[in-house]
Amino acid sequence: MQRINWIDWAKALAAITVVFCHLPQSQEWFYFRYLQACVITIFFFLSGYLKKDRGSEKENWRKYWHGLILPYIIYNVLFYPYWMIRFYLRNGAMPDLFAAMKPIIGALLFEHSNDFAEPLNGPLWYLPAILIMHVIIDQCRKTRYQHQILILLCIASFFLYAANKYWMFLPNLTPMGIFRRLPYYYLGYVMGQRELFRSIHTLKNLSLSIILFSLSVILFSWHLYEKVFILHIALFYPVNFCFLFSVLYGCKALNNIRINFIVNLSIGTLVIIGMHWILIGCINQVVERISGINDVPCYQWHEALPIAFLITSMLYPVILFGLRRAPALIGKTISCQNNPH
Repeated sequence: MQRINWIDWAKALAAITVVFCHLPQSQEWFYFRYLQACVITIFFFLSGYLKKDRGSEKENWRKYWHGLILPYIIYNVLFYPYWMIRFYLRNGAMPDLFAAMKPIIGALLFEHSNDFAEPLNGPLWYLPAILIMHVIIDQCRKTRYQHQILILLCIASFFLYAANKYWMFLPNLTPMGIFRRLPYYYLGYVMGQRELFRSIHTLKNLSLSIILFSLSVILFSWHLYEKVFILHIALFYPVNFCFLFSVLYGCKALNNIRINFIVNLSIGTLVIIGMHWILIGCINQVVERISGINDVPCYQWHEALPIAFLITSMLYPVILFGLRRAPALIGKTISCQNNPH
């Protein structure tokens, strides 16, 4: 079985963009807020699109353990020594027991934040979010009303997102991500199950990509400045829908171009998501020392973009190591390393 090349392009470009968006930049910049709002939608759609019916619950949980749970544990464990060093550099002393436990509790609560917990490796929030969505699908499959239940859950997620946006009652990255992205996961699941979105027509795909991207940017501008709260929230969804399919159609236009570097980045998405935060912190420290400032630097896009590519390139050997010697780093078992996606 061969990999789906346009999906590899989508995952690789999305992973690089996540790194770019996590580099400190001004929230006043339109492009930065736009990418922050949209890019993670690609991962949720593709997770639903590639969702397989693996039969027994035991088989499903074996896949979830290797693909989501174990990487979540590994990358949080790898991040903790960096957290300790960063704490020491910021405070001039090692943390007391309470402070040292806060990120551990936060990680156990899916990167939760409150008075007694804080996110440890924040970008990992999307792994438990995807796990929960997979489990929801698995449970709904057992009923006669699978799609009716999922549609109701998607509608409920819209209102929960709006309520949380207004009252901020749940400062937890994982449930907020579920509220905002469940409709795209479900859309991907339906399209994947019905084998939709398979045809490749390069010129048509490129044209649709440009049209949808332009529409997404226009809608996002409206979304940013819309004063009616419920309309502001509602616009978030078509913005992401148009962005998502503009990227996917664009990647389909690239489908005939196969580059091993892109394929390996796609396979190693978990390495990039799990470890890029450490490298960003280290680079920020170097920039602070060199520039003499006592605050986190604020990068221009033309500075952040090459840094994002640099970080991705620095993590590339780790991806290759995972492919050859440590499949747990890329969310695989030895037996399924060569299987597509």
